[in-house]
Amino acid sequence: MPDPSRLIAVIEPIVEQAGAELVDLEVAGSHGRPVVRAYVDTLGGITLDECARLSRLLEAELERSGMVPERYVLEVSSPGIDRPLTRRQHFERFVGREIDVRTYTKRDGRKKFVGTLEGVEDTEEGFRIIVRDGQERWTFAADEIARARLHVRW
Repeated sequence: MPDPSRLIAVIEPIVEQAGAELVDLEVAGSHGRPVVRAYVDTLGGITLDECARLSRLLEAELERSGMVPERYVLEVSSPGIDRPLTRRQHFERFVGREIDVRTYTKRDGRKKFVGTLEGVEDTEEGFRIIVRDGQERWTFAADEIARARLHVRW
């Protein structure tokens, strides 16, 4: 399977040069036919045509780099309305919005939290986020967060 961190190093500059942002990258599938999923966005949102254009650019570079086997699948898409928050700048951009946070370990008997993202603070190890739900207030260090997404109320 291709190494996601090496793929990010190749893909991210191409996406940024094209005026977009690499929100997240997943590698799934099998060794013989991996699936590389690149979630991309722009401040105004990403269109299907932009995803197709980025797909062509990324496909050419991935094949040239030799980082993927001959048979692979590349998917380039929007992160969706429940956009993942994977980097500090994502959290900073969405302060004031409701988010879903899933932690690696239980806190107060649970791993899932929903609340308003109140802020992002520096720590010696990186950063932490502050989330409030009514009277409850939680602080999560970046390395405690298994997954964070924008919350969608249906």
